[in-house]
Amino acid sequence: MIEPKRKTLLFIILAFLLGAVGGTFVGKSYFGKRDSFRHHPAREEVRKEFIKKLKLTPEQSVAVDSILEATRPKFSAIREQHTQLFQAQRDSLRKEIRTLLSQEQNLLYDRYIKEMEERESRWRRQGKP
Repeated sequence: MIEPKRKTLLFIILAFLLGAVGGTFVGKSYFGKRDSFRHHPAREEVRKEFIKKLKLTPEQSVAVDSILEATRPKFSAIREQHTQLFQAQRDSLRKEIRTLLSQEQNLLYDRYIKEMEERESRWRRQGKP
């Protein structure tokens, strides 16, 4: 028969181990998905997967590469336009909100915006390959 002190110690160790295993599972299930959402595969990874899944011939692969290269500047231009429109709308929103705030609140709002921009900047750096 196990002594009560030893039994209690074993129970605590078992509870700790089960908690660690459960925490690891939940963490990977929840945070693992978030991390994969932020992962943007490199162009070459996407290209290789595309070629493999569609079972492209070498000639088709070269032709697809050519099409992708030809359209890349168009997508870059669209992204730039989107960014400019987004920033203009965001600035308009911020300006309108400022009209409702007191001088002290505007200072707090400045800090809040700075924090948000820093967080956004970190997210962009981490999200890109």
